[in-house]
Amino acid sequence: MSTETVDPWHAMLSQQVAESAGAHSALDQRRQSASELFQQSGFPTRKHEEWRYTPLKSVAQGEYSALLPADGVLPGDDELATTSDIRIVMINGRFRDDLSDLTALPEEVSIRGLAGMLAENPDSVSESIERMIPSDDHPFQNLADVFLCDGLVIDAHGETDARIHIVHAQDGSTASGSSHVSGLVRLSGGAKIEILEEFRSRGKTLANIRWGMEIGSGCEFSRQRVVRPGCDVLYHGTRVQVEGKAIFRDLIAGSGSRLVRNEIHAILAGPEGHVDLLGGYVSNGDEIVDHHTVIEHAVEDCTSREIYRGVLGGESRGAFTGMIHVHQDAQRTDAEQSNDAILLSRSAEMNTRPRLEIYADDVKCTHGATVGELDDESLFYLRSRGVGLEEARRMLVRAFTAEVFEDLENEALKEQFIEQLQEAMPAAGESGS
Repeated sequence: MSTETVDPWHAMLSQQVAESAGAHSALDQRRQSASELFQQSGFPTRKHEEWRYTPLKSVAQGEYSALLPADGVLPGDDELATTSDIRIVMINGRFRDDLSDLTALPEEVSIRGLAGMLAENPDSVSESIERMIPSDDHPFQNLADVFLCDGLVIDAHGETDARIHIVHAQDGSTASGSSHVSGLVRLSGGAKIEILEEFRSRGKTLANIRWGMEIGSGCEFSRQRVVRPGCDVLYHGTRVQVEGKAIFRDLIAGSGSRLVRNEIHAILAGPEGHVDLLGGYVSNGDEIVDHHTVIEHAVEDCTSREIYRGVLGGESRGAFTGMIHVHQDAQRTDAEQSNDAILLSRSAEMNTRPRLEIYADDVKCTHGATVGELDDESLFYLRSRGVGLEEARRMLVRAFTAEVFEDLENEALKEQFIEQLQEAMPAAGESGS
């Protein structure tokens, strides 16, 4: 892996390793190893195939190397239409008990700050992290290991049904910098959990967020993620293992962020498991949105579906790299993958790499990708019936992204998601279309 200049990061990592030594002995080795790996590899350049469409030069130069202050405030005051009575707030990577509300938490569900658990039982935390988020030479994974100090641990056992709203806020109003959050989710006994994960930001900030998840047999985990306008740089990674007859659903929507890298690695480890990965976004200006997914069908009789829709204007860049890996024993796999984009300007660009690796012979796997423009005939049809140009364009974008949101039961939240995407669209003529 090639590297950029990362001297500011090297200094910060060395300082963090020295300050953390002995605090949680079980994590010292992993922290030291991650620091050494990062010192050797640094940030990948665009010459590295897996990062070809995610330019990290500005990050590598050290503008975000300092940690954001722990006393940050919550940016923005417009609320999402959530049905949850359970609210978790993370500001600059720290769990804020004073802004969170756990009073409606069912007995079968526990939510704890990672910092508190590290203080109580660092060995148990270390074992869980290593099992659920195995060590890997990955730039943001290495940073998360070195700067590991807080996050969330969500456990649910038994037939419970809980809805949780998590706000990740980055406050860079006084100084630029980064935050690093590690989260663990463990479901068992038929538990059903729905999470609305929201990302807010002010100023120049990097949010490095990673999750390790275990969705036990017969459990169901649904997650909606929304990237609010004004976010700067967001890396969000998830590794999830799905057991027999379990369901994992993920939807990400967003607009107005300078750089978003979304990574999901889903492993179907038990028969009759199911994975849904959905995404809808609008980008403009010089914004970059990169979705990077891997779905491993490790056993027989599992299903998966991927649908990503992007609308790009200005000089923005979109990327999708999706891998469906069907193991030799994964007979009767049914997997679907699609990535489609609309370009609103001649300068916008979409790069897509759908991939299949199939080692079983009794499978049904499809993948497809399209890149095009708004349909002129549809625009003409709508305008001929008295619909204004801007409204016609909004209607077509709504129809284009509809499949991503069609299973979302919260109609008010669905409308907010769609409205955010529509509001982010450049006006006709503003993007060179």
